[in-house]
Amino acid sequence: MQRIFSLLALGITLAVTAAQNEITLTSIRAVSAHRANKDLWSMKGFFNDPDGTVVDGISDFGVIAGIADKDQNTLNMVPYRPIECRLLKNDKGLVCKTTGTRLLIKKTKRVPKGATIQAQRSHNTTTSSYYMLSGVFRRQEFINATILTPLSAGISIDFSPFVSTNTKCTEKVGKRTSKYICTPGAPTPAPTPGSTT
Repeated sequence: MQRIFSLLALGITLAVTAAQNEITLTSIRAVSAHRANKDLWSMKGFFNDPDGTVVDGISDFGVIAGIADKDQNTLNMVPYRPIECRLLKNDKGLVCKTTGTRLLIKKTKRVPKGATIQAQRSHNTTTSSYYMLSGVFRRQEFINATILTPLSAGISIDFSPFVSTNTKCTEKVGKRTSKYICTPGAPTPAPTPGSTT
């Protein structure tokens, strides 16, 4: 299992530079409950699969969903074996489930507004290569109790990563839970002590 952790961390690092235009996450959310196996994270977005290999790759090899912090330190990973993933009807994608987690990959005919994934000139809406990606991962435990934003998240299939970093983040740190939500965009600098606006 440690080897899987290391490989996904490597995949996230590579993806930030190599696969940035293949995936857009509209939201990365993390909730640290400060208790064992009570943390939660989720992601929503879109990615482009012009070669049509993602669904087949997951069916053959499974998939790993992961989230990482500002320094690309892996906070949590959720591996799915092929047997834990089910194809959707009419070749629309697939859904993977384990106790407390769900990952959905579903075809969409339109590139979402504001997405940074690159449209293909020969794109055919009847054989769309664009997918909606959403995942909710409950009953998890973050490796680091302190979460540093911005956050990166995504999936890795047979060592091929699809990962996005979202830089516009809000944080709400409390005694029982701490919540972090990151969306695309430039970060808003925090005011410095003594500054006026």
